[in-house]
Amino acid sequence: MTETGYRSGDSLPSSDIRRAGDVGRVLFVANVDTHLWAFHLPYMDLLRDMGYTVEAAAAPAGFAEKILSEGYEVHPIPFTRHPLSFRNIMAYRELCRLLRSRRYTMVHVHTPVAGFLGRLAARREGVPHIVYTAHGFHFHNHGKWWSNVLYFLLERIAVPWTDVLITINRDDYAVASHTFARGTTRVLYVPGVGTDCTTFVPVSPDEKQRERARLHLAGDAVVIGWVGEFIPRKRPFDAIAAIEGLASLQQTQLVMLGDGPLWESVRNTAARQADTTRTLCLGQKANVPGYLAASDIFLSTAGQEGLPRNVMEAMAAGLPVVAYDIRGCNDLVIEGVTGFLVPMGDLSAMRNKLEWLAEHPQERRDMGAAGRKRIEETFALDKVLPQMRIIYQNELERKTR
Repeated sequence: MTETGYRSGDSLPSSDIRRAGDVGRVLFVANVDTHLWAFHLPYMDLLRDMGYTVEAAAAPAGFAEKILSEGYEVHPIPFTRHPLSFRNIMAYRELCRLLRSRRYTMVHVHTPVAGFLGRLAARREGVPHIVYTAHGFHFHNHGKWWSNVLYFLLERIAVPWTDVLITINRDDYAVASHTFARGTTRVLYVPGVGTDCTTFVPVSPDEKQRERARLHLAGDAVVIGWVGEFIPRKRPFDAIAAIEGLASLQQTQLVMLGDGPLWESVRNTAARQADTTRTLCLGQKANVPGYLAASDIFLSTAGQEGLPRNVMEAMAAGLPVVAYDIRGCNDLVIEGVTGFLVPMGDLSAMRNKLEWLAEHPQERRDMGAAGRKRIEETFALDKVLPQMRIIYQNELERKTR
């Protein structure tokens, strides 16, 4: 049994699943159910509204019951993120059995390992329509050479099994258009998974102060928000290092939200600062919109992204962003207009931009307003959903092979 109370290979109880009828059946596949819960429910809802029965398949990570509560059957498949793990052989076999047992009209796969195995299994079992969203290719300018070679080869091998390949940033679109648009594979660009601009909103100065009081944050400080996984590619130690060197020591406070294997180590590092109230490592919090509303600046230290959801949400909340100049971040942040981009790993430049924003309150408010407008115009959920509806309609109406 897993921590969620069911065995790998067993579907969650389906007595309360809302069925759409006989139009067709669609399966969403990702490495872990967290990914489906965090990013894809609006698109599952979209397909259900179009008349399809929608199901999900992923490794259990504690969110399957939540997806089930939204009316979607969840099939636990034991994917692991490590592409060369033998566990993925078992995951592939279980996914093939699932596809064989049900007549899916379309499979929409996400994340590198599940994306590769899902496409292979779907093609083997004769699924008519195979869609893959690349949430940032795992080969990139700052990746290790062997990792870049491995992930590039996986993507190249899977091209013939792909009807539609969706990229979510301009760099990946350029690479995919040049390299992966082969045969019947169509390469498309969609600006991310969409940001909920009704949940993440700018607030007035008075509302900001009230939010800080509720969250026990320093009322008179310039609050710098950081949200993400505490994993190596998010480089959380860079955030602490950048804050430590700020000249305005008493006027800034870094608030870090998230979870992951590096969290305790980051928290201990922050605790060794001369001023222990300078950095707050608060762990996983449900009230991310509240913390962003209480912040003045958003800091991203990630070294690899697709199109970062945390940056989009911060911009929707009206915050200027300081980030490394990497793929995805440079799709969102316009230099000097909605924030600043600094060279990868340049902590001095990052520190200087944070310092400048801390000392220029009107300019940071103007940048935050420009960022909000940019999200509303291009990256909001209500802008992305119609694009995905057209993609789904075009693919599902296409004559199958």
